[in-house]
Amino acid sequence: MSIIYEPTGKAREYSPLAANLYSGCGHKCKYCYVPNVIKLEKKIFDNQTTERNSIIENLRKDAKKLKGTNKQVLMSFTTDPYNPFNNIAKLTRKALEIFLENQIPVAILTKGGMRAIQDLDVIKKFGEHIKIGASLIYDNDIDSKRVESGAALPNERLEMLKVFFKNHIKTWVSFEPIIQPKQTLNLLKQCLEYVDEFQFGKLADDKRSFDWNNFVNTIINILRNKNKEFYIKETLRKAAYKVQLQPKEIDVDYLTLKPFEQIKETLF
Repeated sequence: MSIIYEPTGKAREYSPLAANLYSGCGHKCKYCYVPNVIKLEKKIFDNQTTERNSIIENLRKDAKKLKGTNKQVLMSFTTDPYNPFNNIAKLTRKALEIFLENQIPVAILTKGGMRAIQDLDVIKKFGEHIKIGASLIYDNDIDSKRVESGAALPNERLEMLKVFFKNHIKTWVSFEPIIQPKQTLNLLKQCLEYVDEFQFGKLADDKRSFDWNNFVNTIINILRNKNKEFYIKETLRKAAYKVQLQPKEIDVDYLTLKPFEQIKETLF
């Protein structure tokens, strides 16, 4: 069974390759699309996180075939690499070691907050070939606890990004889905100084009457003034159709990590 795969559709906007280590998540996000996609009851998805069958064995086989690839692998789409169960199973650390051994660049996206710090020692060995991202939706504990009850609170996710930034690890933020634009803008302003890259996307079925053109113009002016790299996803581009974006700001591979040129033996 192949573990590393090529995402399609909207998922492709995040990464050319991806890998999901777990079945289920545990962050219990009410807006999560995954249970419908994989045909799993939401209650089971939220409360019964498990290791995928023979995950490490199959991942090792896939990674060996891709050794030295110029394609970034994202963890994860259908789960979170630092969901609560990872504290027990520790599959993410094992996967990182396999990716490092096979010179495969890795992007991590998580709502796990400081759970990710447990792998800092391995992550640092990747150098410029890894980036650590947080999904940020709400700027306050009340909304976060109500909608993402199993995830780290917003301030903890921001603290995680600060730790990695101080350790010279590339950081990024996914603002998707944008549910409360004012909160998104507030979060963006809070983390500008310690986040390197940003991605923005909205719910495709969000039919609210809102001035998305003004919102996107506001965020891109902030980011361009700070010389920050960012990508506006297709769902948001369609809603903000009047906004003029640069080619790189709508290029799905603009923020993809560089391939390994050479790994020093001291890293292993």
